[in-house]
Amino acid sequence: MIVQIAGYVLLLVVWSFVRIQSLRSKQKNKEAAVYGFLMGVSSIIGSLLIAGVNIPSIVVPFKIIFEPIGKMILMQ
Repeated sequence: MIVQIAGYVLLLVVWSFVRIQSLRSKQKNKEAAVYGFLMGVSSIIGSLLIAGVNIPSIVVPFKIIFEPIGKMILMQ
């Protein structure tokens, strides 16, 4: 499993490096920074998923916020 995670991260790092250099050569520094941040987050999440770690869903905060509003609307 460690080899799979290392391979996954290595592949993402190489691909990200190539894409970021391409963006920077076109003077798109902000886009390169956003792309690098998103690839960093996705590599962390992907590594945890490969390792079998249970990651909480991002839907839960939205459900907590919007469920009472939806119930109020349906009661009217």
